[in-house]
Amino acid sequence: MMQDPSVMSDDTSMSAIVWPADGKEMVFVPGGTFPMGGNDGSPEHQPEHQMHVADFYIDRWSVTNAEYKRFVDATNHPIPNYDVSWCDTRDYNWDPEPRMFPDGKADHPVVLVTWEDAMAYAAWAEKRLPTEAEWERAARGLDGRRYPWGSEFVSGLCNCKEVGLGGTSPIGQFSPEGDTPEGLVDMLGNVWEWTNSLFRPYPYDPDDGRESRQARGFRVLRGASWINDANVVHCLSRLDGDFQFYNNVGFRCAVSPEQ
Repeated sequence: MMQDPSVMSDDTSMSAIVWPADGKEMVFVPGGTFPMGGNDGSPEHQPEHQMHVADFYIDRWSVTNAEYKRFVDATNHPIPNYDVSWCDTRDYNWDPEPRMFPDGKADHPVVLVTWEDAMAYAAWAEKRLPTEAEWERAARGLDGRRYPWGSEFVSGLCNCKEVGLGGTSPIGQFSPEGDTPEGLVDMLGNVWEWTNSLFRPYPYDPDDGRESRQARGFRVLRGASWINDANVVHCLSRLDGDFQFYNNVGFRCAVSPEQ
């Protein structure tokens, strides 16, 4: 349980705490009603509908390799290290003997993590994964902006295909211009992020079983990544996690104020 969090800013729009269990900075996102989804583009994010979420906190940035290292050291959780035909893992595999992330990637988001890995980290940190609705509220605001920074795509404000990095980037490389007004980092681009939600059609209904942690099915990924182009890199995009892990998938955590 959180004890006496440190306030990182006096500005309520940038109110933040340091979460004791994992030492990560979290940003307060006021609840409210916002337009979720849209009426154009992919049918997977249609139709637009009004959604209400309660107040919550969410990690300012996705979990980095250095932060994930503290978790695996504390719990002896398996490290990300795979040799598979369907994903190029060479630049992202951890060294199995020292159980260490790749050189130079301490402040890159951890990838090659499954939904179960993300859930295990969240449990260790006394947090949870955000729901799909919470993630979209955090990224789009109550006014339903299409991008964290506004209504138009601007090349160079997030790590996507147009930037040409060809891999993950350090958190904050595109800050503050690419941040949300609340100061959330990399909500768009860099890595897709696991949510708690099952991939089911819209309208989103939190009471239809899609938020059950025991239910079977593919979980929703949000935020797009370094592989994706401008057609996909916007805050409405949804992806079903029909795989165990990938080199462009990570996560960030959330908590409710009552915690």
